[in-house]
Amino acid sequence: MEIKERIIKKSKELFFRYGVKSVTMDDIANELGISKKTIYLHFEDKDDIVYQLFLGEMVEDKCEWDDLYNTSSNVIERMVKSMELIKQAFSEVNPTTLFDIKKYHPRAWNIFQEHKQRFILENLKKDLVEGIEQGYFRSEIKIDILAKMRLEQIEMGFDPHIFSITQHTLVEVQLELLDHFIRGVLTNKGTQIYNEYQPK
Repeated sequence: MEIKERIIKKSKELFFRYGVKSVTMDDIANELGISKKTIYLHFEDKDDIVYQLFLGEMVEDKCEWDDLYNTSSNVIERMVKSMELIKQAFSEVNPTTLFDIKKYHPRAWNIFQEHKQRFILENLKKDLVEGIEQGYFRSEIKIDILAKMRLEQIEMGFDPHIFSITQHTLVEVQLELLDHFIRGVLTNKGTQIYNEYQPK
């Protein structure tokens, strides 16, 4: 693995565990057993690391969505599989990470917002349309409204001012919000299928 990739990988691990604000360039260098000078050969500063990390995360997210589409037989199975991805992705993420980025790293935050609007939102709309066509989602739902609501739920789930990290884990919050969203759009047929995917 190239040194630049190693720096990004270790930075991601530290940022997700402790939040971005509390991790210093010294922390990253010490964890990797390299000098700060070596890091600065590849990145201008911590903001540049966060930006490059987010660029990579957006690409990875698109690959995961493509994989879900290619390996799921219907929209409900795809949503259930996305729950597993949430468990894996958020199990060790500090909820303050996203808000640190929003507050201190506008470049990275802007590409995240663009990714939300251009990619995630459009895929949510496609899922809702597909669910209606398959008879799993109620035909009278307002797709634009619900897709935007779901998008904001994801971000809201990271807000420690709304969901205290002393009371609920990030995974618990995100899974509960997604389960509530899915159940809210299901038809009777969809509910039956969805329940079949639930652990016994």
